[in-house]
Amino acid sequence: MFFSGVLVSGVVAGLVVVAVLILLFWLSWRVAEPDEALIISGFRTGGDTEAGESMGFRIVTGRGTLALPGFTKVRRLSLEAHESQIVVPCVSQQKIAVSLGGVVVYKVGDDFRSIANAARRFLDRPAQELESKVQNVFVGHLRSIAGSMTVEDMISDQDKFSAHVRERCSGEMESFGLVIDSFQIQSIGSASQYIEYLAMPHQAEVEQNARIARADADREAVAREQAAQAQIAQSIRDTSIKKAGYQAEVDRAPLEAQRVGEASGEERPRAAPGGDPPAVHG
Repeated sequence: MFFSGVLVSGVVAGLVVVAVLILLFWLSWRVAEPDEALIISGFRTGGDTEAGESMGFRIVTGRGTLALPGFTKVRRLSLEAHESQIVVPCVSQQKIAVSLGGVVVYKVGDDFRSIANAARRFLDRPAQELESKVQNVFVGHLRSIAGSMTVEDMISDQDKFSAHVRERCSGEMESFGLVIDSFQIQSIGSASQYIEYLAMPHQAEVEQNARIARADADREAVAREQAAQAQIAQSIRDTSIKKAGYQAEVDRAPLEAQRVGEASGEERPRAAPGGDPPAVHG
């Protein structure tokens, strides 16, 4: 009985230990989602970035890891893309006030150095702080670049303008651990109607070309209509001539028959005077 009681107690104790270990594993296991990075700080969590720089926390992406509760702290840093609308009042090279509107799409970089930089600056910080820093970067560089360009250049080559802005902003964004997915200029406006005045000559040329095209189309339509009417008139004339020819043949047929009959009557022997037929000799 003693040994059986000890055996049962040992089995129960073993089950309790296994249950505790399973519970501890379940509480300690953390999984990083595809669009986030785990930032683990605390007991023995120091790590190196991909560049070999030492940091006081560990980064986990795309997999699971153990983090002991009470000894380590696990926080999540989003790697998803963000979109920010930017509206900037600027002054062009010609000292003309313009309003530039654009949209930038950005995110935390996927490499460990970018994640570490972003974690140091924005982890557990309000989302408005990240938005504000991005806005400040683009507003400053947009004003600087717009000041070195004419309004005509901004309008005629917006892709080059956008690429120049991305190039100028990318270095400063990388220092925050952020990368630019895209940046596009969406609108260029001017309160002085300078842009509208630029469009007037082109608009006048377009309207003139439209009027010329309409006039050419009208002339072509009239010419085609006249040609069609001439064809109809010619067809009517040809039909009338054919009808007249047929009618002349019809009218000529009785006269021809009468003429033939008269000619045939003249060739018959004439009767003797007195009405007696000519004598027939045997």
